[in-house]
Amino acid sequence: RLLDGQLVRVDSRRGSLILPARQDESLQHGQAFLPMHWGDRFLKGLGINVLTQARFDPLSKQPALKQAGVQVEAVELPWQFFALVEGQVQHRFEALRPLFEGFEYASFSLSGRDRAALVIRAATRSVPDTELLKVIDRLLNLAEGPVLAYDDPHRSVGKRVRLEHGRIVALRLAGETAASQWLKSLWLDGEVDPDLRRWLLAPLSTAPHGKRVENDRTLCNCMNIGQAAVHAGIAQGLDLAGLKQRLGCGTSCGSCVPEIKRLLAQAEAPIRV
Repeated sequence: RLLDGQLVRVDSRRGSLILPARQDESLQHGQAFLPMHWGDRFLKGLGINVLTQARFDPLSKQPALKQAGVQVEAVELPWQFFALVEGQVQHRFEALRPLFEGFEYASFSLSGRDRAALVIRAATRSVPDTELLKVIDRLLNLAEGPVLAYDDPHRSVGKRVRLEHGRIVALRLAGETAASQWLKSLWLDGEVDPDLRRWLLAPLSTAPHGKRVENDRTLCNCMNIGQAAVHAGIAQGLDLAGLKQRLGCGTSCGSCVPEIKRLLAQAEAPIRV
């Protein structure tokens, strides 16, 4: 009874970690999967290492971190935060990461390639101090200039969107983040339709009626390849090698290859009636 994107607490006998859940039909009933690559630098907490064992094989030194018994349950963190800012990604990351130590959940990731952006998602039980949000806004380049702003102090909601040359270059949603996904997609698309500007601060989980915004999840961050492009390549009969050659996905760090293989397997699976 969990929803995609819902925050959950994963507990083991050794520790706990707060993460967003994602449904995955490839997992068997009673199983959960968590990548091993994210530690405290990019995700609040020690990542999967806080849940697993410190034991290792005495001969090969292979760590025993491939499996652990865990309990997964929903966690209520009512104050949500989402931010995206392009440019000076490393500098902004180093400055912003320490400011989120007081949040129960916080994650930092990259998006885009030609216009790389830092993406921050966070959540906490209590509303953060106003001065902290002001510091965050300055580092996000949202404190002054051509910034659309909305504040509702009674509901602890505040939103900022910076537009330059008709494009979103930074945004921050605090206290209410329903529009985060389609605003991120709008940033990735580039130019903002003038008719959409008056909706940028609205509490909408999808783009307003009649406005089409591409919602293509980035599958390969290294080459900035979206899932739609991979689906299109598979529909044309490309296998993994063909997708790598034509699109370039999976040819750099390789972390997207398992996901591409999963999409290929889904396409090959027979239709059950």
